[in-house]
Amino acid sequence: MNILKQILKDKFALSKYFLYSVIVAVIDTIIVWLLTRQNLTHLVMANTIGVSIGFVLHYLLSSKSVFKTRYSVIGFIIYLGTFFVGLFVANWLIYVSYQYIFVDYMMDLRILLSKGVSIIVPFFLMYFLRRYLFFILNRKEDK
Repeated sequence: MNILKQILKDKFALSKYFLYSVIVAVIDTIIVWLLTRQNLTHLVMANTIGVSIGFVLHYLLSSKSVFKTRYSVIGFIIYLGTFFVGLFVANWLIYVSYQYIFVDYMMDLRILLSKGVSIIVPFFLMYFLRRYLFFILNRKEDK
């Protein structure tokens, strides 16, 4: 019975993380789209700005409700460290997707498809990395 409770709890946490990620991704994508289409900056810089704003929103939304940890310096450092890992992966993916994979598509679709690729992979990477690191942090705080 405890295993079943843990599985349901894990799925609920992932669902909340997904919902928060969708909200943040919509905001992030709008920012990238506007900055790129208005020629205010190049794609990778626009992505960095969008993802950075999304990072702050995501930290505030999911630290307590998904990872069951309080706002703290160490919690913020964990989130920030995993953010940089995710940002590196997202920027590499958006660049490769835009320059090489979706090169034959029209610009608008090329941006959206590349942004989609740069969202999906880091989503899972950061969730499981954060889950593991917050598990360790919460275990230390319980002692």
